[in-house]
Amino acid sequence: MNYIKSIIIKKRDLAKNEMEYEKSILFDVYTLTLVFLLLCNLILNVILKYYINCVIFGSFTLFMLSTLLWPDRIRFNTKLLMLLFFFLGIMIFYFDTVSGKGCMNYLSYVSLTIAVAFFFDYIKDRWIIVFLIVSYLAWFLTNVTTDYYLNRFSTQHLTDLEEWYVRIYKIIEITFCTFIGMYFIYRKEKVLVKYYIEKERLNAMIQKTDKINFSGELYDLAMSKNSLFITYFKSQFPDFFDKILNAAPNVISSELEVCALLKLNLTTKEIATATNSTVRAIENKKYRIRRKLNISTETDINLYIINNF
Repeated sequence: MNYIKSIIIKKRDLAKNEMEYEKSILFDVYTLTLVFLLLCNLILNVILKYYINCVIFGSFTLFMLSTLLWPDRIRFNTKLLMLLFFFLGIMIFYFDTVSGKGCMNYLSYVSLTIAVAFFFDYIKDRWIIVFLIVSYLAWFLTNVTTDYYLNRFSTQHLTDLEEWYVRIYKIIEITFCTFIGMYFIYRKEKVLVKYYIEKERLNAMIQKTDKINFSGELYDLAMSKNSLFITYFKSQFPDFFDKILNAAPNVISSELEVCALLKLNLTTKEIATATNSTVRAIENKKYRIRRKLNISTETDINLYIINNF
């Protein structure tokens, strides 16, 4: 567990900005929530002695745990997310079908729909959202309108007591997912409020001084991990990032941010603090920047960035 925790913390250190960090946290929370629910299903099926279901839920639990170790560029891939949510919908349809209407397994569609609302962009991914919701609705209506006709072909038929166990679990699941949804809303509102306060403070600062002072306020913005740092850095150095990219088009966004901090002559430790990273992570980025900009190891990278860009 300590190894997994260290991997997760290291991955957080490499987050490019606060919004990406928040997104990663929410994804981890939902992943752990799903793992918890899968474990509950596993225990329930052990009690009911449906061992094939135990294998299914056990395998999927291990799979979801493994995703915590994946790079965020893979976990946040829209197509993979769509496949994951589609597969989860199929699982719900299957277990709703074989269990019968008395178990209320269809309530899990509600939990899944809540998750879809948080993990897809309403504008950019609207067709994926429509596709998933329509799929859930189609599977739900298939069983409801046919009065669970497909259940007749199932060899798994629950007793009244077993159905009662499953209903109790479903009530717990919906309650738990509702609280998780409330937590997600709280986290998002917290980021929005913080962003608004920072924006108002910076606007007031600009009204007083007409611009951010290079030696003072810009440094303070960087060290306070302010999400508007890059915006105000560009106001001071409008051509900086274009010059970097002209010299090395393969420099990525997180490396551009480090370049901006080098331009302010920050030390490696200060850059690590400003970007919520480890010193080792920043050293690796500085090494990659040196390679891409063809800066020799004998040259002070801070002075090179300051004098040439």
